[in-house]
Amino acid sequence: MRMMQRGAVAGWLVLCLSCTSSGSQFTCRAMKVSGGYGYVILCREDTLICQPYVPAVSGKQVFVTEREALKVGQLVCRKLDKGRPPTLTREEISEALGDE
Repeated sequence: MRMMQRGAVAGWLVLCLSCTSSGSQFTCRAMKVSGGYGYVILCREDTLICQPYVPAVSGKQVFVTEREALKVGQLVCRKLDKGRPPTLTREEISEALGDE
């Protein structure tokens, strides 16, 4: 099942990356979740990634503020715009959040 999900995401990435020639086709929106915030990555208006928890962190930790969720989500969008995988490390998240 996990491989099918990865294949579906990879297929969506190929489709989204090949659809437009200029500008970002990816956008990020914060979403309210129990105890905090998460983010959603959209390709045009279609949901590509729904991330209710802080990625690369064990357990189900949420972002405390909407701003934190948006900063990390925007980092994912920048990676996708460059054709890179949307995966993040703890270090990338810490750097994106800065003084948060």
